Amino acid sequence: MEQLQSLTTPFKGLEARLKAFFDSRFWQFKVLFLSLAISVSTLLVFNFIFVDRGFRDLYQEMRHPGSIGGFFWDDIIKQGADPFTPKDYEAGSHEANQTFRLTVPLIAYALHLNVAGLYLLHVIVGLVFLWLVIQITYQILQNRLLVFYFLTGFTAIYAGANFYINYLGHADVFPFCFLALAFYLRNPFWMLLFTQLAFWCDERAIINSSYLGLWFVLPMLKEVIETKQFRLKQIPLQAAALVVSAGLYLIVRHWLSSTYGLKIGHDNALSHRTTWWSLSILGDKFTRGFEGFWLIIFAGMAVLVMLKDWLTFGLLLGCFMATAAISIMVADGTRSLSFGYMIFFFMLSTLRKHIPVSQLTYLLIVSTLISLMLPISFP
Repeated sequence: MEQLQSLTTPFKGLEARLKAFFDSRFWQFKVLFLSLAISVSTLLVFNFIFVDRGFRDLYQEMRHPGSIGGFFWDDIIKQGADPFTPKDYEAGSHEANQTFRLTVPLIAYALHLNVAGLYLLHVIVGLVFLWLVIQITYQILQNRLLVFYFLTGFTAIYAGANFYINYLGHADVFPFCFLALAFYLRNPFWMLLFTQLAFWCDERAIINSSYLGLWFVLPMLKEVIETKQFRLKQIPLQAAALVVSAGLYLIVRHWLSSTYGLKIGHDNALSHRTTWWSLSILGDKFTRGFEGFWLIIFAGMAVLVMLKDWLTFGLLLGCFMATAAISIMVADGTRSLSFGYMIFFFMLSTLRKHIPVSQLTYLLIVSTLISLMLPISFP
């Protein structure tokens, strides 16, 4: 019986061509635009009606701001013009939750943006975000092909595609980008600045900044456990800056509430119904959040268990459970899970150190192919 070729044979030929293509001083831009070309193409194939109707409505919203229900670009612009006056929005609505999300409205006001200008800025910030993801993942993986495989899949899920596909005006790419800037720059001052900008974009950035803090605190904790000694100077300045930033946010938010009467319009009954609804479709809700990239998380966690690195496993699981809990409590589960995108940096770091490059390559390829085939669904 004739022996068939390995299923990996086509990928070996592809890798040879990709290595030559990325052998350039501008390889980051090649990775960025080739990844987007692939993921956008598949999105148009599998989500064509969704995309077509959505961008037709976005065009109408640009021509007639506030005319399309469920679009929030014009609300952001109006909030920027009058950010400290309490608004009478329906309790539990997205608009009611926007009260303390001031960064993007104030940017729009400072730059005198209309709906079209704000969406264009949204796209530009998204490209900066993806460039940062390339830089961060290359620092971890030290392999251009692996970065390409990861980014292609990342731009096929909501976390990496929201900057152009979310035409509704949730503006999630701003906190995503600010958190990535804090992670990439690492200087305590920049961490303080960019986490502040992220926190005032969306409260979920505070919860998910736990990954950012863990990245810097984890080596210290391991050293303390190994040496059984602790000194205050061991505390990373980045972690201290993050704690100061969170405290500053809470203080200023309390001051805004007491001074201007600002508050979020909660609807407890709606929250309870949403939680039970989320639990009833938990598998579907979680799948839509990370799609094929769940394989990266499962593989990384499995490696930590095999290494018996219970400290890293437990702390990462704790961070993720906080992300998951928020996504269950709200209707926009895909968006909420995507705020935890920094878990992938931990998983890639673990996998790169402890499994062969060939296995990591095929893991990323399979994760990416699944994500490319699954249509993006949000919020």
